[in-house]
Amino acid sequence: MPVHTNSYPILQLGSEGAKVEELQRLLMPRLPGPDRFPVNGIFGSETEHAVETAQYQFFLKQTGIVDEMLWKSLYAKAPVNKPVLRRGAKHELVAMVQEVLKDNGLYGGAIDGDFGAGTETAIKNVQRNRRLTIDGVIGNQTWKVLCDIATFVTVN
Repeated sequence: MPVHTNSYPILQLGSEGAKVEELQRLLMPRLPGPDRFPVNGIFGSETEHAVETAQYQFFLKQTGIVDEMLWKSLYAKAPVNKPVLRRGAKHELVAMVQEVLKDNGLYGGAIDGDFGAGTETAIKNVQRNRRLTIDGVIGNQTWKVLCDIATFVTVN
């Protein structure tokens, strides 16, 4: 199994061992009761589903494969190394944000990756409801809140 020099191993279906057990312990608080699974050091389909859930929560591609970004996000309990996004941005992350907002009934527009007026309004509403600076810009604090929203829809 390949290991990054900073000791974030790539884990996927079929992986086994202490790092898989550590991963399972990090994933457990992110899952609702019925989706929990045994912490047994075996990366099976239940762990793969939990990884995909966490990837959704942290605005990462849902591959089911654990990489450095997912490890860092799990340790931080928040999305890491995300760009600042604002009106006019066209990015796959904008589509991920739009999907999370739509899943929670906070956005009614298209999931098109285009940060337009509707996306900006939805972000401002989230910022207002969470008592953040209302600027319509997705920076670190707004990323964290969006992660909480993604976790809420997935976990609760």
